Amino acid sequence: MAKVPYFSSRRGRILKENLTAYIFIAPAAVIIGAFGLFPVLSTVYISLHRWRIRRTRFIGLANLRDALGNPVYLLVIILGILLLGSAWFAVRRMPGKGRAKWARVFTVALLALSGAATLAVGLPYMASSGDEAMFDSLRVTVWYSLVTVPCQLVLGLIVAYLLFQRVPGKQGLRVTYLLPYVVPSVASAAVFEILFSLRPESFVNQIIGLFGIPAQQWLQEPKGVFQIIAGAFSKGIGPGGGAISKYWSAWAQGPSLALVSIMIYNIWVFTGYYALIYLAGLGNISRELYEAAEVDGANRLQSFIHITVPLLSPTTFFLTLLGVIGTFNAFNHIYVLRSSSARGVVDTMSIYIFFTFFRNASFGYAAAMALVLFVITLSLTIIQRRMLEGKVFYG
Repeated sequence: MAKVPYFSSRRGRILKENLTAYIFIAPAAVIIGAFGLFPVLSTVYISLHRWRIRRTRFIGLANLRDALGNPVYLLVIILGILLLGSAWFAVRRMPGKGRAKWARVFTVALLALSGAATLAVGLPYMASSGDEAMFDSLRVTVWYSLVTVPCQLVLGLIVAYLLFQRVPGKQGLRVTYLLPYVVPSVASAAVFEILFSLRPESFVNQIIGLFGIPAQQWLQEPKGVFQIIAGAFSKGIGPGGGAISKYWSAWAQGPSLALVSIMIYNIWVFTGYYALIYLAGLGNISRELYEAAEVDGANRLQSFIHITVPLLSPTTFFLTLLGVIGTFNAFNHIYVLRSSSARGVVDTMSIYIFFTFFRNASFGYAAAMALVLFVITLSLTIIQRRMLEGKVFYG
């Protein structure tokens, strides 16, 4: 009886298929391992050592403790987040009516208030016991993300919807809106710095002067926009007081005018990119849906709200994730536009980590803060997926 070749047998075929699969996966696995997994593991290793120019000694979690402060406050923050998460899950499972509904409402309110109070007290003490400059940069990063991402989503959707209509020269308009994203960020940021110069004859100061608004310092103004608008009320918002009042008064001042100027630049650059992605999503929506809605008597606004927005939810979900990750890691244009006169009010965590690494040569401490930023970004991504994924309509 002739012997059957090994790779023609059942076990041989399975092994051949597995080897073929691993051969195809290998290039991607090598790239991900070299440029994704290895840098993370290397960062963890560096953060565990006293590392200035060269590695000196193993210090464990001392760098993380210096950045985050007393571990007890970190546990308090985790408790507050868990309470808020429990309130969210309780809302999703809330019954429709009856006594059970009101009992669940009371439970949700209690969990939400307890979680908010825990965070309101824990965060200030955590910041005061840790690296206050790092927590200030985290506050700048949060403001930067909270303002720019929603504005880019809304403006990108509006621009995409307008360019999707039959308008003359729309191909040229699409290129024009995408041009700020294509131009190198360093070059466009340098031009933007000239437009927002503090000189009274600068372009933006002349524009606001037409409305009777005095010239502003823009990229060199460290005051918060709420503090500037409030005027006399801002006198009550100062750095004095205990840890809680000091921490939340800094939040109450709002983002600095210098940071708002950089936000405007970021919105200007990425609105065209968001519009381009939204245009691709609009092209996948069937015209029959709009025609059926028109037959039923729906106007354009109703069709936009009830057809366009729901069917673009996958695109919005993708851009939201991309925007939050991008704003928490933004660096190039902020580094170009920042001014020493602004006294660090535009320094996001990535900028602060950069200065700690290169100017202070504290490689281990910078690596520890990079891990903190990585965990925050990863946590926000997971939270967004849990909160928004169920509301995405794939048609």
